[in-house]
Amino acid sequence: MTTTSTEGAPGMTEDDRYLAGLRVLDLTDAKGFMCGKAMGMLGADVIKIESPRGDRERHLPPRRDGAPQGEASLYWRSFNTDKRSVTLDLTHPRGRDILLRLAERVDFLIESFAPGHLAALGLGYDDLARVNPRLVMVSITPFGQTGPLSGYKGGELIALAMGAVLNNTGDADRPPVKEALESTYFQASMAAAYGALIAYWHVLGGGKGQQVDVSLQECVVSRQTSGILAWQFERLDLKREGDKSQLGPVSTTWFWPCKDGHLFWHMLGGLHGAPANRALTEWMDETLADNPLREIRDWRTFDKAGITQAQWNRFEGAIRPFFLTLTKDQIRTEGKRRGINACVANDPLDVLNCDHLASRDYWSLLNDPDLGPLRYPGYLFKTAADRHRTLRPAPALGADTDAVLGRDLGLSEAQIRDLRNDHVL
Repeated sequence: MTTTSTEGAPGMTEDDRYLAGLRVLDLTDAKGFMCGKAMGMLGADVIKIESPRGDRERHLPPRRDGAPQGEASLYWRSFNTDKRSVTLDLTHPRGRDILLRLAERVDFLIESFAPGHLAALGLGYDDLARVNPRLVMVSITPFGQTGPLSGYKGGELIALAMGAVLNNTGDADRPPVKEALESTYFQASMAAAYGALIAYWHVLGGGKGQQVDVSLQECVVSRQTSGILAWQFERLDLKREGDKSQLGPVSTTWFWPCKDGHLFWHMLGGLHGAPANRALTEWMDETLADNPLREIRDWRTFDKAGITQAQWNRFEGAIRPFFLTLTKDQIRTEGKRRGINACVANDPLDVLNCDHLASRDYWSLLNDPDLGPLRYPGYLFKTAADRHRTLRPAPALGADTDAVLGRDLGLSEAQIRDLRNDHVL
């Protein structure tokens, strides 16, 4: 697999990055993909262990037309950059032995199997610690390694439901709505990554390795601190508000359609909201004969808490058709010039064309051998020395099996061929 340099970091190699020299065995599914990806972007050598059939996520949409089966998933490609792929049947005794030999030579092993699954194969933490006492093993599961629910299955939607987030998403008069994409998996992966590095810091101080236990449910619950405190102290159950905000007895809209998409705009009261409210009123006056917002003589003294639902409905009856006459670009440009506190709901093209992200050198430019030049999202933080970039495209299934087994374990071509004939690889 060819390593490429990145835009904004010309000539940067894997040896320049923060975690260069550290090695990771990645046995995760979608619940933990981002953990290995994050560590890989920081420079760790991440070896993705897959069954000979490949991760099931290699077949998930969105898919690239015309690509070979198992190589078409843009989903899998996006979350597995900066990794190498080794195929290995862990249920085969020879596959188990190879993984133990690899575990001797790495610093981390991350996995997302059900609790007890690896132990049943002779690959649990105690088994791994016997061959490598310094190993940090990170386990990402729906409910953690212990407790009455530890054996239960679950994914993104189950975690959102059991973590009480689903209770607060969607419209008040309709069933809950799942959050877009897989925010829980992302959060759990990030928790796994910093948990792994904290545990490794302990190892560097002379301590032993350990198993880091990450629960999807607990990651979700951690986002609900305000709601949990509100219930404990006020017996207040935060309700679903959809695209509206409840201010006393009045329900006001937050999200509005515009000519080619949607925007966020919320009326603020008092001195804080006065300049934007005044600017919106003037802008609407230029296009609308009937503008009830001009009835407010002094926006500095406008008190949202004192507004009636009937008054707000009149406001909304004029604001909604006004926003529908505007494009997203008009809101970004003219709205900004006028000082309107409106924010466009960006789509992927908007993000790719965002001047702000470009000015911060956010994107990693990667020349994928199959897809050509692509921009990948950058890392979650910036440092004075920019040493966290995507350099390696997602690997084809088993692309690095021979190299890893040959270099790391000293297996000959004949031995690797024998393993492949025995369906271990």
